[in-house]
Amino acid sequence: MSADRMNLITMQEAMDFLGVSRSTIDRWRKHKQLPFIKIGKEVFFDKEILIKWLYNHTQINTPASLPQNPQSHSIPITVGYQSGTAHMWSAVLIKELNLFEEELKKMFPHHSFSIKWRNASKGIELVEDMIKGTVQIASLGDYPIMLSFEFSRLLPTFQSVLLAFDGKTTNGKGISLVAQKETFIEDVSDLVNVSISTVSFSSAEHRLKRLLCSIGDSHPQIINQDMEMSMKGIVQQRIGASVMWEPYPSLINYYQAGNVFFETGMGDDYLTGIVSEQNWCKQNEEIVVAYLKAHLCAHKILREDPSSAAKVLSRSTGVPTEVVSQIITRVRWDAAIYARDLGTIGKFHTTEYNDRFQNFNGITANDDYLQMAISELKLPMLPSIYMRDEWSEEDLY
Repeated sequence: MSADRMNLITMQEAMDFLGVSRSTIDRWRKHKQLPFIKIGKEVFFDKEILIKWLYNHTQINTPASLPQNPQSHSIPITVGYQSGTAHMWSAVLIKELNLFEEELKKMFPHHSFSIKWRNASKGIELVEDMIKGTVQIASLGDYPIMLSFEFSRLLPTFQSVLLAFDGKTTNGKGISLVAQKETFIEDVSDLVNVSISTVSFSSAEHRLKRLLCSIGDSHPQIINQDMEMSMKGIVQQRIGASVMWEPYPSLINYYQAGNVFFETGMGDDYLTGIVSEQNWCKQNEEIVVAYLKAHLCAHKILREDPSSAAKVLSRSTGVPTEVVSQIITRVRWDAAIYARDLGTIGKFHTTEYNDRFQNFNGITANDDYLQMAISELKLPMLPSIYMRDEWSEEDLY
């Protein structure tokens, strides 16, 4: 009996019918119980059963934004990133090398996407954009990640989810106190005598406030301004000191424009990560997986070919290649979600535990999408979040 008489279609016909790639169909077969018939080495699908399965799984497995006529629309996606934060330079690499577009093309060969990139000066701006729905995927520092979950407690229509981590360093290395050359600082208590700036609602401000707590009640007033303004203030001697994240401390050293303190860290690991909104992720699973595949590819380039990565990043950010090279080799580029990492972010607040996905101190992390991306790239699978306490010395993602 022929395949036509049995109402069967081939793998290629199924790909054309659904408008997705072979790897996507294989993943649906593996993870979503997509019914199929295997005759020898060939895979077939019953078209009527395929349509029923698709109808039952549309909300979960097919991006809600995909139009019925894929050639007539360009699907918009906005990615938020911060080119002025070195620990998130993987997003810059994804943007400059079109890695996200390449992965989307592999998954959706018959659809077109319009990728917009929102370059913010601080993470809280991207959190606000995610709440408004104008940014779908965002790179954030550890403190803004925590803030996104605090907003999730207040706003029932916005539920933040941590998808993967990005650049990491131990003991807060990567955030330093920078002072102008003429500022006299021998001890933390000397800070009461100087004007000091940093970015509001940021990882740097959190560490600055913790540092100032050791002084007592005589806290100097904190000037809230972005990193560019703070660096100019140091160079032009308009402010005494600032708490900055990379690449700014390294630039101060490179140009010999000031003095850098706490180069070995300001306590607690410094973490950055990829955050999105839960409902959007559920409705756009394939897009999320495509971005995480690009994220993993960017990490591989940063780890294995830092000189090439540095040239691309230097052209995009304007930071000298020498400085970029020094910074990226000091960062652990690792997307894996560890209990240690969630515990670090959990220290920023005291939200009670709840059991949505994997949750530590109010931090909702779902690494299912990351596991799918890892599987498609044929990398070693990760164990459960609960099994990952300390950073692996061998395995990096």
